[in-house]
Amino acid sequence: MAATRSIHRWAAECVTLFLVLGLVGCLERTETITVEPDGTVLIEAVFKTDQEGELYEGDAIPSDAGGWLVEVQEVEQDGERRFHLTAAGVFGPLFKLPANYAVPGDPDTALYLQFPTTVEIEDRADGVYYHFHRTYPARPWAHIEALREVLLDGPTRKLKDKDKDDYTPADWKLIARSYTDFEAAKLLTFARGAYLETTPDVPQDAWLDVLGAFRKMQGELDLDVIAEVMQIDDEDEREEAIALEVKAWEEKSFKTLDASLRDFCGYGGARMKDFMRRYQSRLKDYDVTSGLGDDAFVITVVMPGAIVGSNADETSPDRATWKFSGRRFRDRRVELMVTSRSDFLDP
Repeated sequence: MAATRSIHRWAAECVTLFLVLGLVGCLERTETITVEPDGTVLIEAVFKTDQEGELYEGDAIPSDAGGWLVEVQEVEQDGERRFHLTAAGVFGPLFKLPANYAVPGDPDTALYLQFPTTVEIEDRADGVYYHFHRTYPARPWAHIEALREVLLDGPTRKLKDKDKDDYTPADWKLIARSYTDFEAAKLLTFARGAYLETTPDVPQDAWLDVLGAFRKMQGELDLDVIAEVMQIDDEDEREEAIALEVKAWEEKSFKTLDASLRDFCGYGGARMKDFMRRYQSRLKDYDVTSGLGDDAFVITVVMPGAIVGSNADETSPDRATWKFSGRRFRDRRVELMVTSRSDFLDP
């Protein structure tokens, strides 16, 4: 069993929170949606970032394989290297609008950001009304953030006002313990959910044995080693060392989980495969939601005629624009709505 997806994310969290002042890469997502009078919809999406990996990690992005016309450029902006991905698509009146950017057939489609979108045309006595509606379903988040507050943010809050040069060995060890405790609780939360779906009728003492084995492993961690690598002066060397320690922790954790599920719960073969599929699904869903939190969205809809109502942040006679962070999707359903009116089309 192996899951390395979160290694660099966790390492980056460690470094960002306590050791450096830089920000994790942010993705700027600009989308312009133009609704034509006949119901045809033109969509242009532009993704901008200073870290190329941000384009291809986490949430799905438009691709040629997904039916989009895509161009990726590397540009210089204010002396900094930036990466721009531009995607365009045209959807006729009878075509269903995209609800995500996944490639058709991707087994992880449901885990990516969803945005089911519709355009309805209604004839009324005073003209033609166009109703644009998009929904971003809520993405689960609070249950993990509660663990973060109790196991990570709470215990380390007293260190936020201290310069890292003033950290004592006990402070560094507290950081190491807090991170490993939080990551362990998160792993077990995802594993428990996958376990209950895979084997809902197994007596609970089998899972308690799994939990006991995992806690024993966690108690045997050498926190001094983890604390030591966090204090390496060279940033690149430090990040690499932290990533190696995180990888070693994850490998040991999954080895313990694998062995205890086999020993205490009779897992193996198809059952273990089913468990891992469900576990990885939970992990990826969380990682996508976490990554979206750093993204900045600007959605502009250009409507036929004149806008008569919307819930947008900004409007002009025929445009509605929403601006928000990807954090807005956490445990909250988001709707974009705009209605316009146009005179009847010539026959």
